[in-house]
Amino acid sequence: MQRELPNLDWLRVFAATATTESFALAALELRVTPGAVSQRIKALEAFLGVSLFQRHARGVSLTEAGKRYAQRVLLPLEQLTVATREVISAETVKSVRVTILPALAQLWLGPRMDDFHRRHASATVEIWADATVIDLRTSNFDVAIRYGKPPFFGCDHVEILTDELVPVAAPSLIETAELNPDGLPEGVPLMLDTYWPSDFDDWLRHTGCARPASIMTQTFSLYSMSVEATLNGRGFMIGHTSLLSDLIAQGKLQPLSPQRAPASNQFYMLSKSGLDVSETTMSFMDWVSIQAGQTLERMARLF
Repeated sequence: MQRELPNLDWLRVFAATATTESFALAALELRVTPGAVSQRIKALEAFLGVSLFQRHARGVSLTEAGKRYAQRVLLPLEQLTVATREVISAETVKSVRVTILPALAQLWLGPRMDDFHRRHASATVEIWADATVIDLRTSNFDVAIRYGKPPFFGCDHVEILTDELVPVAAPSLIETAELNPDGLPEGVPLMLDTYWPSDFDDWLRHTGCARPASIMTQTFSLYSMSVEATLNGRGFMIGHTSLLSDLIAQGKLQPLSPQRAPASNQFYMLSKSGLDVSETTMSFMDWVSIQAGQTLERMARLF
């Protein structure tokens, strides 16, 4: 059966010759000899059954048939070239850009990044900690790690951490504070943050525990600042178990009550739907999933 498409190499030579109007210049562009260019043009003309170029002393020019063919062929050939470069670039890129909730970046992802770099020494990870929900579809980020719930439009997603709420304090405060029957300290400041301001009320409502008779509050713009104040024994806070499991396992924080409440949302890892991801991005996502699994195992032992 007769072939319906000409040789791709012939088309590359045709495109170079059509744009330069010279066998010699096309040969320089393609790094071949002028004779090789001439041979490929003749082969293409024989395949099509028409003359594509007029030869003259100053070079060559397109025939009417050549002009019509160039109008239909040059743009798709350029698009094919660009698409090929993009695929190759996606496979060779060694960087990944991540947008993530600040609390998760500071308390969970950041302390684990040394392990990723030991395993992937040539990879570059750019971490953008921001509570703003960025539309991953129109951004230049590769991965988003967010606190929320589906649907995440235009994104593939996987739940990585199951979060719960529990009151925690430093051991030094627990030893000296007066605790009410539900284990909550009396006369001690409650550390709040502006991202999760209702955590304490949510925990009380779910567990049915009594609010301490005298309670003051201190509010911080970052959850990590509330954690730091609690670690220093300045008060107690409602901890997100997935964020504080390391500190609890190390004995730096202790739960004040065995009762936990489900968090309003969970932590998800998102990537753009329908797009090939680079090998580095896939390695990062696989590594995050493994780290999250280890965290969930630790939480199961702690609580």
